Amino acid sequence: MFSLQEKYHRFRQWQRQPFEYHDSHDHHGCCNCGAESENNYCPRCGQKAAYGPITWHSVWQGIMDVWGVGTRSLPYTLWQLLWRPGYLIRDYISGKRQVSFPPVKMLVVMAVLVVLVYGLLGIGFEAEVENESGNNAVQGFLMGDFYDWMSNHIEWAVLAGFSMFIVPVWFLFRTAPRLPRHTLPQGFFIQVFVGVQFLLYMLIVTLVFDLIPSLSGSGDEAAGFMVMLVLPLMLWCDYKQLFGYGWWGTLWRIVASVFLAIAVTKVLVRVGGLCYCLFVGDRSLGFNYLVGTVDHSALLWVLLEVVLLINAKPWRGNIAWPRILLRPLIAVATLLLTTAACGQFGIENSVSNMIKSMQTMFLP
Repeated sequence: MFSLQEKYHRFRQWQRQPFEYHDSHDHHGCCNCGAESENNYCPRCGQKAAYGPITWHSVWQGIMDVWGVGTRSLPYTLWQLLWRPGYLIRDYISGKRQVSFPPVKMLVVMAVLVVLVYGLLGIGFEAEVENESGNNAVQGFLMGDFYDWMSNHIEWAVLAGFSMFIVPVWFLFRTAPRLPRHTLPQGFFIQVFVGVQFLLYMLIVTLVFDLIPSLSGSGDEAAGFMVMLVLPLMLWCDYKQLFGYGWWGTLWRIVASVFLAIAVTKVLVRVGGLCYCLFVGDRSLGFNYLVGTVDHSALLWVLLEVVLLINAKPWRGNIAWPRILLRPLIAVATLLLTTAACGQFGIENSVSNMIKSMQTMFLP
């Protein structure tokens, strides 16, 4: 009988290395091509060495293979995403691809499953979206047709949402102890795994609130609030296991990545609006989007300089403060100038827009 401490150590050991590989060491001939080997798989044709009579288990395995959940099982990969998410992601991007269900395919399968379950429960994906000041054709497209399309394609909505974290996470965690200098393509797969995990938690929370009588009366809004409450803890667990920073180093980088992701999204939206205005020839609206793009880019520059300043930790050594603070001060001055320009032309500035977005995301 193991004590709680021993069980915890065994669980931690399983998190770090859940798989053990051993060759059969029995000399055998392949039933398919006749090649002799002592390995678990034939080196000539790849057929598995261990075989037996066809049973009902074989029938079930064949059915599961049709849906892609036989080898590299989808349920087992989702189980790992619950208990060792950061280690699973690191295993995959470091080359251990055979231990995981293909992540992009997994995202699509999970999105289909969520849509089916939500359809059976009578839950829709509609949400109230507040228009920004100054309704126009661009806002009508973003809040109308595009939003409706994303609501009907949840896998692309989740992928697009978490893709905004690719560059911020790369920027903030690129000197991590366990995964130094990870690349942007690796960052894409990191966010795909995180998106799948988010859908999994969303599905679990929804089922819990719907199946437990004492919680079923709380409504979909309470379930959504719980999902948003679990999301920071999920990211903290993922990135701590994946990158190897301590609890504080992981926490402040997650908070900074949220701010950077929102800022990147705001810049991209305004660049898209500017391109739309240039295409339709609306000069007045295009000028507003141009000023807004410069202002939001200045805010993004300020956030990047703050992160660089914290990462450099100049207070730990004898570094010339005027030289260290020169670029951050230039960025702040640029933001003040663009904010004043926004006020002059009656355009919502980036700081107030950022505050409004944070309130919409985290306040009920």
